[in-house]
Amino acid sequence: MKPVLKKRLNDLDGKTWLIFSFSIWRDIKKTSEEMKLGHPAIFPVALTSRIIKIFTKKGDTILDPFMGCGSTIISSILENRKGIGLDLSKEYCEITMNRINNLKFKLKNPDFIEPQIYNDDARKLLNYIMPESVDLCITSPPYWDILKESRTADRRKPISYSNSEKDLGNINNYEIFLEELKDIFEKVFKVLKSNGYCVVVVMDIRKRDKFYSFHSDLAQKLKEIGFLWEDIIIWDRQHEYNNMRPLGYPYAFRVNKVHEYILIFKKV
Repeated sequence: MKPVLKKRLNDLDGKTWLIFSFSIWRDIKKTSEEMKLGHPAIFPVALTSRIIKIFTKKGDTILDPFMGCGSTIISSILENRKGIGLDLSKEYCEITMNRINNLKFKLKNPDFIEPQIYNDDARKLLNYIMPESVDLCITSPPYWDILKESRTADRRKPISYSNSEKDLGNINNYEIFLEELKDIFEKVFKVLKSNGYCVVVVMDIRKRDKFYSFHSDLAQKLKEIGFLWEDIIIWDRQHEYNNMRPLGYPYAFRVNKVHEYILIFKKV
């Protein structure tokens, strides 16, 4: 019997593979351009590009159902992958398209892979994407409704992503919010190819005296769908926070959260 040849996961060399395999990422930073985009929770192209390099090869298809300002899409273009993105906000879809057009002009690449951008609800992704056609999903869903809460740690004022009733960030009940996310990731599961990966970037939540382990609660929902929870990476963002306060001092010790979780799931 001939041995079964394993399919190579990516195009990384061994040295880069080792560097990327460390469980804490401290070197990922936003550019000055990214910080000017005005999105309340943008993640940097440096992060999405690294994830794409780990879990895909050139020509593969990448999905972000909560696209925001399009970091996943920009990375897909830079890494010669096909990007597909959805977002409820017309404003952020327009920002993404401007970023794409600017990048297209700079690259002047004849092999440019045109991304697909949809200004629509992530719940409708099956209207645009064929089953088992996506190699990797990278996304960061709303962190419940915390944008509408003031934050004492860095004196952030309440903001709103949108006023749409379809916006998950406008759901007040945590359990309903999780179920809505589960419904969306069930659709992500359908469009992913077998052995495709889903990488979700999240942060845990505190609302006054109550702590919500969002990363583990969401992971449980994805496991119920059928995803295999493969691993977890800590994205250390401490360098971004230089105006912090001693939370709860001197009556109740509260943790200043300066990291996010990169949850790695696989469709098996």
